Amino acid sequence: MAIRGVGRGLRKSSLWLFLLTFCFCCGITVHGYPAIGHPVEVRVHELLPDGVKGLSRDNEVASFGIPLREAAGVQSIDELALRGPSAYQFRVLHRYPGGHVQWVLVDTLASVSAGEETIVWLTNGGGNSSGPLLATDLGEKISVNTGAVQFQIKKKNYNVFDSVLLEGEPFVTPTGCIAAVGGSTRYSSVNDDDSTAVIEKNGPVKAVIRCDGHLKSPLGDWLFGYTMRMYFYKGTGRTRLDLIIKNAEISSFSIKEFESVRIELPTTIESPSFLFSTGPDSISSGPVDGTAYLYQAYSCHKYDQYMGDSDRLRNRLVPDVGLKVVNGASVIHELGNETDHTEGFASYFSRTKRINCGIRNLYGMWPAGFTMDDEGHLYIDIYSTYNSKNDINFAFFAHDKRQVVLEFTKSAKEPERTFYAVQYPLTGRAEFQHYKDTKAIYSHDRLATHEETRNFLKEIGLESYEISNVDTMCRFYVWGQTGGPNQYDVNLCQYLHYLQTGNGGVFLAAQNMDHHKMFGSTAHSDDFDVYVNGPDLFPNVNNVCPPNQDKISFNYKFFDREHSHDVSVPIGYLLTGDESILEAWKDHGEYTLYDQGSGKGEVDSYYDGTTYLGYVRVFSRAFRRAGAFGSYTADPVWREKAGRMVRTLLSLRDDPEDVNKDGWQLGRGYLYMHRHGNETYGGKRTNTLFMTCGIFSDSLCYYNPLGFGNPMYYEDYLDYMLGLSYHALNELVPLKGHPYVYTLDQPAIMEGLGSYPLSGLMAHGYEMTGNDLFLSLYKHHYNWMLTSQSKERVYSLYSSRFIHDYYNRNVCTGYVSPMGAGRVDMGNSECGNISRTGSVYTLTWDVPEKGIKRYQIKCSSQPMVENLEFDQRKRTYTYNPDLYDNFWAALNVDNEPQPKQVEGETESVDIDVRQVIREYNTLYNLSEGDPAHRVYNPETDYCFAVKYSTVLPHSFSGTFPAVPCPN
Repeated sequence: MAIRGVGRGLRKSSLWLFLLTFCFCCGITVHGYPAIGHPVEVRVHELLPDGVKGLSRDNEVASFGIPLREAAGVQSIDELALRGPSAYQFRVLHRYPGGHVQWVLVDTLASVSAGEETIVWLTNGGGNSSGPLLATDLGEKISVNTGAVQFQIKKKNYNVFDSVLLEGEPFVTPTGCIAAVGGSTRYSSVNDDDSTAVIEKNGPVKAVIRCDGHLKSPLGDWLFGYTMRMYFYKGTGRTRLDLIIKNAEISSFSIKEFESVRIELPTTIESPSFLFSTGPDSISSGPVDGTAYLYQAYSCHKYDQYMGDSDRLRNRLVPDVGLKVVNGASVIHELGNETDHTEGFASYFSRTKRINCGIRNLYGMWPAGFTMDDEGHLYIDIYSTYNSKNDINFAFFAHDKRQVVLEFTKSAKEPERTFYAVQYPLTGRAEFQHYKDTKAIYSHDRLATHEETRNFLKEIGLESYEISNVDTMCRFYVWGQTGGPNQYDVNLCQYLHYLQTGNGGVFLAAQNMDHHKMFGSTAHSDDFDVYVNGPDLFPNVNNVCPPNQDKISFNYKFFDREHSHDVSVPIGYLLTGDESILEAWKDHGEYTLYDQGSGKGEVDSYYDGTTYLGYVRVFSRAFRRAGAFGSYTADPVWREKAGRMVRTLLSLRDDPEDVNKDGWQLGRGYLYMHRHGNETYGGKRTNTLFMTCGIFSDSLCYYNPLGFGNPMYYEDYLDYMLGLSYHALNELVPLKGHPYVYTLDQPAIMEGLGSYPLSGLMAHGYEMTGNDLFLSLYKHHYNWMLTSQSKERVYSLYSSRFIHDYYNRNVCTGYVSPMGAGRVDMGNSECGNISRTGSVYTLTWDVPEKGIKRYQIKCSSQPMVENLEFDQRKRTYTYNPDLYDNFWAALNVDNEPQPKQVEGETESVDIDVRQVIREYNTLYNLSEGDPAHRVYNPETDYCFAVKYSTVLPHSFSGTFPAVPCPN
């Protein structure tokens, strides 16, 4: 708990420095240079899954996010350059809390041989490369000149392309649109006089035009809203169209029934021919006979059906199975086999003109395809008109997104090559150490390398465990499935694995899942703020809105409260710069603030700081999410909400006589959280270990020192988690197996044995103490844990921290002038280095060694030991809790001096105990009668302990003795 000292306004920077560089993700950067003046090596390569052959890319766009060191002090893109390519541009994606650039998006032109890499260097410079900006605002239209093709886009009455000119020849006529059919009505983007188009991004390499509007009937009523982002690239006729259809405007609060959605492109191609991918290494081609079409119905190809009631999804969306390809009266491929699938590309062409096209992941985005007729019309069927189901119901709150690639060319360019640009694009990544040095992933710099992970798996007998390098597809109807793979965000593990290895299939699988999370499972609100307006619009958050959409809509089931694994999404955004998923993630945050905050009133209102913990699994997910949003959005509401939640946690205390009273136990360190679905076990107080010591504690991985708003909440919470770490080390790790339900007030009942992920607690315990036992004693549980949970979990943040610590034992801690015999405190005013004047104590000591990074000072009314050491079988403590305090449970002092760096120099600090106890009670809103309330006693001579910590350079090898814990 927090204690505040005199001179509160003079809080020393040592706490901030240490918390920003140590705490749960500590380490010293000794590799590289402290500024970007030394170039960051970036490997540009194709994103290739297993089984996919690469293609040589010639001057093709590569787009990727790269982090920068905070010490570089980069304030804007005007300070950057790319060495190697001649054309490039930059965009800031995220900044450090102090304002310096942390993540930057790089767009460049690169040439890469099939399956190989090209090296470029991010370095100092003058900003974007020279050359004209691609896009120009012409007033009523926007012009984009790539140097190869000239495009024009209307700002109103959106018709996709108003013109496309290649060497002066038109490729389209200005009568295109986005169109949908519902019942007997045709809805079109050209009917919307209020549609808009703006230049969203513009540079010498890439331009992005954002177009927004509605699909309206000739009478003005509308079916869907839409956003189309149009991507254009220097030197090519290739463009990417990202279409999102939307039903999330309260002004049209209803389920939308429709039959088809397509992008219509009227072309100038005469006597056209078609080409369709009809399977791996298979195409069908020939002159268009009236109408040629490809229709992808349901396919199981790469489709992950582990979760989600897939039959219900299919029945409500597409009852057809397989692939159908038709040209005129000729059926080239018939439906019926669910393994049949297109690779996703097509071409519409004549002797002198060609339009290549593709839909990303078409085999899994059923029902979709392409239609071409002999009068020059090309249709990209987002929801195919050939689907036998003509009454698809699109839920309110829902969005859906597709990525389309088009290439306008006069050459016989292979459509597969065009398709690869969106399906297996070029990207770039730095060495894994660079992501650690920049704390690019949720502020962590203590993460295992791929080699360390493989070595660790070999040591525990799981050498064969590896994340599959396959770009699997995920489309679920529901998320609430039990079992290991749905109890954590596996896609964040995949991103981390990709950064370690460069495996493209892993990255694409994570992207595919994030796509479905944000455009198949997220509740959106386009013209209202559901957090602010939801309690009035939807007073009962548990009701189906609108009524009955759960019975008919294919995309009604959004994230549930217990399995909302969305923390991968901001990392996916930072690696790609895709604004649509960040916008969708923010919508998800807005909804969850309503769903688990304002919309719940006083019941389970996790974000509004209720005085109880509610359901541990739901609380854990909400708590984790608040940390993620606080880290990667600029909305201050998240830190305020996280502060409320942690204030609730830290102010509650358990009561052995009351099974309904949740809270912290200051002697043994556990957090009692009884509500998880089965309340108590046999009438006894129990914890479900998976939740209280697994998913709850792992939420800490998503917080930095600013995550709770007040840094003292953070320091107190680190100690709170250290107590839980000791609880796990002393009581759970010694067990051969972990009972699912752990009895707290009697020896553990060994039923329902498993092995649960305690690696986050063990890593945290080691990083706070340097005690090797946290690492060595838990290791033997790892095999069973991964086997019973899932192999991908070894790449989670908390597991990666554990493995890093296991191989890099470089945390060193100690105590200043400890009393000994188990005591870690310096004593009280009767000791020579502590003096007292009233409630003010002056502590004086000599710097015990050089290189100290942080002091942590604690105060208690009784002597302190590192840990009381509870024996769960004997039900006894090594040290009597009536006579001693755990160091981690004692009160924190917040005005520690910044450590001096010369051994033997004198340190001194004044602490007004009366004041700091008062400020502690105020911070946690405690009053007399609250179990955590503290009272200053002027008759008590308070004890103080000073702990010091440092982290040795990466080059150090060896171990340290543990802090002076009791024997």
